[in-house]
Amino acid sequence: MLSLGALSAITGILYALMEQNIKRFLAYSSVENIGIILIGIGSAVLFKSFGSYYFVGLALAAAFYHILSHMVFKSLLFMGAGAIHNATGLKDMDKMGGLARTMPFTAVFFLIGSLTISALPPFAGFVSEWLIFQGLFYNIYLPGFGVKIIITIVVALLALTGALALSSFVKAFGI
Repeated sequence: MLSLGALSAITGILYALMEQNIKRFLAYSSVENIGIILIGIGSAVLFKSFGSYYFVGLALAAAFYHILSHMVFKSLLFMGAGAIHNATGLKDMDKMGGLARTMPFTAVFFLIGSLTISALPPFAGFVSEWLIFQGLFYNIYLPGFGVKIIITIVVALLALTGALALSSFVKAFGI
């Protein structure tokens, strides 16, 4: 489950980074966030298999908090994309530009959604991803060399996913 989540997260954000259509961009970003949620649930399953029930709660709480925050910030971003499409008739991000001057409220809310999905503090995306990272860091203490290797790879892929998400939303908002 951890490997599937990490693969989904990195693949989703790589596709999002290459996408020009704003709505497809957001959909690929959802694939990335589902991968992050799977990582949190996979971490809980791993803790349960070793009997660390306190950390099961931490990992599940992180996954459910990410579900809740994703529901809110992705709705905000899709509403912004819909408002932009209604106002301009465009979905291609490369053909857009200068919309912050003509649509200031949409720009502010799209910025808030972008900051949240990029997991920047103090927004909910940061809190949920930080809790998922904390669960993964505690997984390192579980016995088994194979577990430690998988956790290390998943942590690295999750960190890379976060950096790519930040760069993709900087691109999307900047355009």
